[in-house]
Amino acid sequence: MMLLNRMSESPAMRKLLRNRGAMVAMSIITLYMILFVWIASMQFVAWVGATTNTFDLTERPVMGALLPSRTLERVGASNQLGFGLHAEPSKRIDQVKFYFGQVDGVFTEIEQANGENGEARTVEEILDSTSLAELRLADRPIDELQDIYDRGMAVFAEQDTLRRLRPKIVKIDIALEKLAAFRAQIDSATIRDDEAFENLCEDTGYILEDIITHLSDYAKIAPTDTDPLAAIDADILTEAMDALLDYEPMDPVYDQGVIDQIQAATDTAGDGIDAAVNAKLVDIEPILAELYPIPNGLNGMIYKFRLMLGTDQQGRSIMLRALYSAKIAIQVGLIVSFCAVLFGSIVGAAAGYFGGIIDHLVIWLYSTFSSIPYLVLLVVLSFMFTGSALEKTLIPLYVAFSLTFWIGPCRVTRGEALKLKSLDYVQAAQALGASKARILLKHIIPNTSHLMFINSSLLFIGAIKGEVVLTFLGLGLKEGVSWGTMISQSKPEVVSGFFWQIGAATFFMFVLVLAFNILTDALQDAFDPKHVG
Repeated sequence: MMLLNRMSESPAMRKLLRNRGAMVAMSIITLYMILFVWIASMQFVAWVGATTNTFDLTERPVMGALLPSRTLERVGASNQLGFGLHAEPSKRIDQVKFYFGQVDGVFTEIEQANGENGEARTVEEILDSTSLAELRLADRPIDELQDIYDRGMAVFAEQDTLRRLRPKIVKIDIALEKLAAFRAQIDSATIRDDEAFENLCEDTGYILEDIITHLSDYAKIAPTDTDPLAAIDADILTEAMDALLDYEPMDPVYDQGVIDQIQAATDTAGDGIDAAVNAKLVDIEPILAELYPIPNGLNGMIYKFRLMLGTDQQGRSIMLRALYSAKIAIQVGLIVSFCAVLFGSIVGAAAGYFGGIIDHLVIWLYSTFSSIPYLVLLVVLSFMFTGSALEKTLIPLYVAFSLTFWIGPCRVTRGEALKLKSLDYVQAAQALGASKARILLKHIIPNTSHLMFINSSLLFIGAIKGEVVLTFLGLGLKEGVSWGTMISQSKPEVVSGFFWQIGAATFFMFVLVLAFNILTDALQDAFDPKHVG
């Protein structure tokens, strides 16, 4: 308490409070700390409720919103965009199909349950199992849900019919290429009464027949009568086909204008098919809204908050995962920085003040540790816990970081202690008969407190970045979610052009690390005697 009072009245603290950048950074850090305290408190409350079997916090929409189980809960289709944005039509169609697949599973299980004599889930339990957090199936009779589902599947069937036009366009393109080659051979043929010429006429005639057939099939399922390919009258090619099959080709062999028209139509028909398929979204999405109406009130606000940054590959909320990962990062940073700074500062102060064999032993110890590459040592220490009961906890990270991060505070504090022990007030304390332990605890260590603050901030940042790196490599957090987990799981998403998960993890980590960097510089300017003035 005395130390806090001295700090609050010191010129260094007043200098820190006048630093606007530091105040903004402290405000951001405070928000992260509030988030950390909230999540940790709710986890404790949930543990108490589960242990005493008195209440289930997961049923509370607000208090249970950031529990670990919520970060693993599916809330929607895969890779939904955040901020209410819409993906490209093809991806939206796949996302809508996911919801209809959920409903299809309901009807399938109900049908199977009706035909079984053994134990089966009730209809209510089956319907509840399809809930996606607060998003639930409409509260309607099964028959009405079945009718809505059938209407939606009818639209999907229309889409599938339109998609069948794609292969026909490809086949027409291939046939047109062959037709051009055969016509060139016919035009260049000098002998027109041998077997080879007759075979050539037959092949060309069959190619024309294929084109006519494909055009006819295309016109039957074309999206509109104005489709450029469906509007072509191919009957004029029939006469050319008959002449070829009679081995008496016309001159010219066929109407090139019609062929050119077909070729031009195939180049533009694909876009029309895509537009017609995508237009079905206008019909299917209102039907989906009837099956899965967006919740209202508090549940609706919470559900929209979950989807604020979209969903990952497994349909989990990126927002909840990013926020909960902040708790993991701060937890690792606080514990590691406290343990490493406390141990390193005490050992460094003792080495600097006592000197002799203690100083030599400490120098040898941190020189040995610092000669090992930083990341390699972290990986080895983390790997030591593989297969143990502690593997799936954060304890391996605490141990690995604490055993490597104490070196910096130890070196700095040792140097400061070497300077402090020669000052007048330390010499006076020795002359008055104060013990070495009292001088160390009363004078040396308190006067290195500014270094502890600075080192704590630096090690906090290093612990967060180290946890992300080790988790990304698969040697950090094994169960649960962290920013490293999110970045690791976003690799296939980035390949497909989905950046929301890696962007969210990077943004939240960037803001926290930047705020601590700014605060560290401000602390050094304010509390380091070399800068105070």
